[in-house]
Amino acid sequence: MRGAAAMQDSENHDGIRLSTQDNVGEANYVIFVYNILNREYVVEQPPKWPHFRIPACPKGEKFAFTVLPAYTKETFFDAGDPSRTHYRIMDGRKDAMSLLNPSAYPGTQWESQLSNWDNEETAITGTGNNKNAWGVFWSLTSPDEVEKLEEEIQLFRDYVVKTMNGQVKQAELLAAQGKLQDITPNMHFAMDYLGKQAAWHMTMDHMISCPNCGDPIKDGIAYHRNSFGDKCIVDYARCVKLGIVKASDDVDPQMDHTPPAKKSGRKSAA
Repeated sequence: MRGAAAMQDSENHDGIRLSTQDNVGEANYVIFVYNILNREYVVEQPPKWPHFRIPACPKGEKFAFTVLPAYTKETFFDAGDPSRTHYRIMDGRKDAMSLLNPSAYPGTQWESQLSNWDNEETAITGTGNNKNAWGVFWSLTSPDEVEKLEEEIQLFRDYVVKTMNGQVKQAELLAAQGKLQDITPNMHFAMDYLGKQAAWHMTMDHMISCPNCGDPIKDGIAYHRNSFGDKCIVDYARCVKLGIVKASDDVDPQMDHTPPAKKSGRKSAA
């Protein structure tokens, strides 16, 4: 049913029109593959994509990206003579969909990446080949289109949170059953991403006390959500650079903006 729906989506939006052409004009765009999580992925779909690498998003940055061409060539072998081959022009969005979310292939609509193509168990745990659920998506929006790209990124941030919550829920169930050996690295990654702690989870990050609110936070982060759910700014200058807060004419971004009452070990000037 999922395959039929994807095919219908592709047909209704002329998704396979390009695949029937032998030649197309030179494209004036590329397909961007964005990653908003600090983990690298390698997708193997030989022979066309034997080793497609998706770089990790560096800490402190909003995204990392690589590109795919607007059109690609699909190779076909002659059934009567395997030594003979012919090619078919493919819409590069199909390749992107196949690499990132095979269940949505051969659809070419961007919004399809946010649809739930997985079964219930896969949707809860975030397992399978759906990289969209792990913060990777394709787009025709370039990194220079800041405002539009930020809107797209936010949609996938929300998607990632759902995935992480599903991972944590599954891990807590395993822990309650005493099956600690079945708790996966993805589940630990989800705990770190959400900033949660549990007896079954040992964080891989160096934790410190927030100088503002006192909550345990990862060392080196720019901001976090405190126990009340409020945004707590730790590094004002970096938050301005990342677009998390707007720069104020009344604030010097080079200065330390930690509230004086929270600055441990500091004495006010006489």
